[in-house]
Amino acid sequence: MYTRTGFRIMVATGVLALSMAVISQANTWAAEPVAKDKTVKRSAQTRTQAPAPKAAATTSVMPGTTGKSTACFGEAPQLDKVTPDEGKAGDKVTITGSSFGTAACLRGVSFGPGHPAQFQQKNNSITTTVPSGGKKGLVLLTVTTASGENSKPFLVK
Repeated sequence: MYTRTGFRIMVATGVLALSMAVISQANTWAAEPVAKDKTVKRSAQTRTQAPAPKAAATTSVMPGTTGKSTACFGEAPQLDKVTPDEGKAGDKVTITGSSFGTAACLRGVSFGPGHPAQFQQKNNSITTTVPSGGKKGLVLLTVTTASGENSKPFLVK
């Protein structure tokens, strides 16, 4: 029979093993499962294995760019500066930073939860407009890409 201490150690070890399996870099989550090796039968006596297909990077393609796919995963966006850092609905705001990716990889800009804004990206800057109907006061101006998101505080007047 297990003792209480032995049982606790066993449970802690199991939790640790599961946690390590989840965060291990060897275990990666992919958008599509990688096909397993297939055995191809050439004749009754000869068997060969076809090589496994290489996993391709997930890509995002905008309409009109067929055949020109762009890899969208990398570092999360870095926001260096928001100019101005306060404004009212309709005011233009410029966000400078890095790792925004291409226009196809930029998912959105929002002023607080549930308040997406129109935006234009040019190199390492994004120009947007404060949306109307949003919460007034201090909100998080969030830039979301395929690789993650990052936020800076913004005062909506």
